[in-house]
Amino acid sequence: MSVKEMYSSEFDSDHWVSFVQLFDDLYSEVDPAWKVRAEVQNIPPDVSQVLLCEMGEYAFKWLEKKIPALGDQSPVSYLATEEGTNALRAAILRMPR
Repeated sequence: MSVKEMYSSEFDSDHWVSFVQLFDDLYSEVDPAWKVRAEVQNIPPDVSQVLLCEMGEYAFKWLEKKIPALGDQSPVSYLATEEGTNALRAAILRMPR
């Protein structure tokens, strides 16, 4: 089983939705230019909300890096499919805070 498959199998949409809602108020304070940039780069709104609130502008660099916890793939490569996007969501839920 690949890393992506592992994360995909553990994705729980209810947990994800609850988690994203934690950032609702903070997201209103995020730089509008970052929100537009995320939209232009086709980052799903929920993923962008979490990443921009937690990482700020660094999120754009992080999305392009090869991440060992993602099987040395970039987060943006996970966004190519719905399964991959859900796997990335599950991985984000696991990130230490």
